[in-house]
Amino acid sequence: MRTAPNRITVAILLFAGLCSPWSIVAAQQTPATTQSAIRPTGETVADTVSVGNDIRALLTPHRQANISSLVSARIQRIHFREGDRFKKGEIMVSFECEVLKARLLSNLAKLKQYELTYNANRELRKDDAVSKLELALSGARVEEGKAEVSLARAQLRKCTVRAPYNGRIVEVIANEFENVNTGDTLVAILDDEKLEMILHLPSKWMTSVSPGKKFTVTIDETGKRYDAAVIRTNPRIDPTSRTFAAIAQILGTHPELRAGMSGNAYFDSSR
Repeated sequence: MRTAPNRITVAILLFAGLCSPWSIVAAQQTPATTQSAIRPTGETVADTVSVGNDIRALLTPHRQANISSLVSARIQRIHFREGDRFKKGEIMVSFECEVLKARLLSNLAKLKQYELTYNANRELRKDDAVSKLELALSGARVEEGKAEVSLARAQLRKCTVRAPYNGRIVEVIANEFENVNTGDTLVAILDDEKLEMILHLPSKWMTSVSPGKKFTVTIDETGKRYDAAVIRTNPRIDPTSRTFAAIAQILGTHPELRAGMSGNAYFDSSR
């Protein structure tokens, strides 16, 4: 007969707990907490990006290339080593090309012979000593000889590899006195006079981040903060990461920066 009173006691205690002031306060706070966790739709970079919301950035060279051999020959000299700076037009690699030099001299001698024959036939034609056809053929041989000389000079120019722009040597792949084939890589170079920066931004920022957008970036290796600006954006969004690539450039001249350095980019709503 004690079971019924015990059940009544438990029910009274539960009812009192639900009606307590602490329960009423918790119930009143729950909607406010839920509301603060919901962000409004259509937010822009100005709404979402603050100093604490950073994006990783990587410094890359403006241009880079693997320079290959245009001839099959023996390397005579490599004029620069890794880390050296060079200027546009300077010789980076030179080859032993005695055969091509001899071919050019041979073609020059043939051209001279063709020109002498043509000039003689032109004088003889005045006296009707040669036919028009023979004169025309000798003139055609002169043009053929000029073409052969131009071809030999073009091939000889390939015996020296010149720098396509100002830059630095990243890696020397070939060695002096090695025999290389056409297409073999000789050196790797880059242009670090104007470094670019790659960032991967959230796709929802695409309509707000455009060329000219300014921001700051802190480089890990130097510990300094630099002003930067977006110069172009990739129109394609990666569906997996839901990001798009933006290319930026650090403003001003900073010789301490190197390609491969990285850091955090900060987009401020006031910029």
